[in-house]
Amino acid sequence: MKKILFIALLLGLYVSSTKAQTKGNPQLGLRAGLPFGATVRYFFDDANAIEGIAGAYSQTYTVTGLYEHHFDLSALTTQGFAWFIGGGAHIGSRTVSGSTKFIGGVDGIAGVDYTFPAIPLNLSIDWKPAIHFNTDDDLTDFAISIRYTFGK
Repeated sequence: MKKILFIALLLGLYVSSTKAQTKGNPQLGLRAGLPFGATVRYFFDDANAIEGIAGAYSQTYTVTGLYEHHFDLSALTTQGFAWFIGGGAHIGSRTVSGSTKFIGGVDGIAGVDYTFPAIPLNLSIDWKPAIHFNTDDDLTDFAISIRYTFGK
């Protein structure tokens, strides 16, 4: 019974997403890396998006808001590939030597992105350096994200 339900779900996702586009469709998923957590992204048009990340790592908890500009790579590769750059800000807390303090700062982001044309999934690999105003910076934050795209 579970196999039948799973196959029906996959078939439904495939049928409902054969005309997959990102514009106007929110994406929700997981981010594996620094920080590890949840990611949500919304495209205003084919090139401009905002992303929110709630994550944790090494006694640090952050919420990040980013603007991203996406550049289509379909002419050079296969349909669905893009690269992106952007920036934003974060707030959160970090515990060091038993003392918890507020952190805030600015973030950059750059990466590559692939949206599957036949299923509502998106994969990205990115580098997201963070400069904190009141603690050590995190300049080596790399991650892989997988997102489900709603409304396809």
